Amino acid sequence: KIQIPVPVASDSEKKRRLALQHVDDLVSMSDGQIWFDETLHASGQRPAIDPQRSITRVGIGADTPCRADAPAMRGLAGGLRFDFAQAASLEGAGANSGAEKQLLKRESYLLAMHQNPGEVRLLSENCVALLAASLGLLDTTVEEGGTAGTNLGSKKIKDLLDHLWQSSPSAMEDIDQSLDLSSSVRTELEEIIKAYLS
Repeated sequence: KIQIPVPVASDSEKKRRLALQHVDDLVSMSDGQIWFDETLHASGQRPAIDPQRSITRVGIGADTPCRADAPAMRGLAGGLRFDFAQAASLEGAGANSGAEKQLLKRESYLLAMHQNPGEVRLLSENCVALLAASLGLLDTTVEEGGTAGTNLGSKKIKDLLDHLWQSSPSAMEDIDQSLDLSSSVRTELEEIIKAYLS
């Protein structure tokens, strides 16, 4: 050991560190806060989470089959909060206002994310459902009444996931093992999804 003295923080540095620790504590306390909405529950949305009032990441943890903090999920779900906020602000807008497209997009994402009580999805399965919604390929299902929480909507998602596991199990396994969605796997999955849902 060469006996280098440990630097002593100045009073201003100690105050700065204390302030930053306070901010970290507040962020930590708010992490995990989600807002459940009775109206959403009554309408059949499961989970009935209001994304506008929620201030957290849902499903984070190494002990969950689908990691919301995985690069694959961050890449696919990065703009969802904005899309949901935008759709909420357009509800009740007049006909021909352009709001219909944004509201349909929201309903497609809600269908993609819907899970019945006790249902658990792998990361790859959530990626496939979100990809289908992002490509607009769930819009027809929603327009036909297959929204989140309906039998038609649940069956469409289940059939899509089953088809992907049969068509490209290696791509699905790659996502689950790497926690990422490479461009080649994404392209492969998009082609299969388009062929199946178009």
